[in-house]
Amino acid sequence: MPDRRPVAVIAALEQEAHALVARMPRSETVGPRLHIWEGGGLVVIVGGVGKVAAAMAAQFACDVFKPRCVVAIGLAGALEDNSRPGQVIVATGAAQHDFDGRPLTPARGIIPGLEIAVIHADSAVAEKLLMAARLESKHARSGIVVTGDQIITSAEVRDALAHEFADALCVDMETASIAQVAHQNAVPWSALRVTSDSADETFDLRGVLGFGVSTAADLFERIIQSVADEL
Repeated sequence: MPDRRPVAVIAALEQEAHALVARMPRSETVGPRLHIWEGGGLVVIVGGVGKVAAAMAAQFACDVFKPRCVVAIGLAGALEDNSRPGQVIVATGAAQHDFDGRPLTPARGIIPGLEIAVIHADSAVAEKLLMAARLESKHARSGIVVTGDQIITSAEVRDALAHEFADALCVDMETASIAQVAHQNAVPWSALRVTSDSADETFDLRGVLGFGVSTAADLFERIIQSVADEL
């Protein structure tokens, strides 16, 4: 029998999810300040910005909807200098760049109890997302996403993160939090991020949000819808 559990898609902002939910009905399920849509084998949750909001949305999804996998979507800052907006990145893993449990742990980023810094995505979910992303964009890649509770608008800070997390492709505020919740609930996960800026002094909020509404949201919709049944 087919697996009838939904794919849970979690975004921080409605601008990122608006194309995906445009033809989906609002869910009758009420969550803690969450906006939820259900339909076509998907549950889409807009949970708010930052690690706490993302973790709350992810745990609610796991508890209430029992998803077969969780996919985080949203905008991200590129960690490569002079990167153009629009690079599609599929997460193979995620780490919190602002987590430091020392001396409980031997190094920055390692989560006490889990004893790892990078939480690896489900390889099958990530591969299916990457194949779908490559059909939509020649700029699709896979790699590590680093997460922290700040918008990076400094080239100096960005370059330090790129040096510390040499395998990371982009920085955001939610993916690693969602990854940890999914990992601890034994739910497969990955993430689909589209770079909207270079994480430096050129950051322009109006331009970033406009890009999210006009370009990134359509990419998320096309990629997720094309592969949802296979996840």
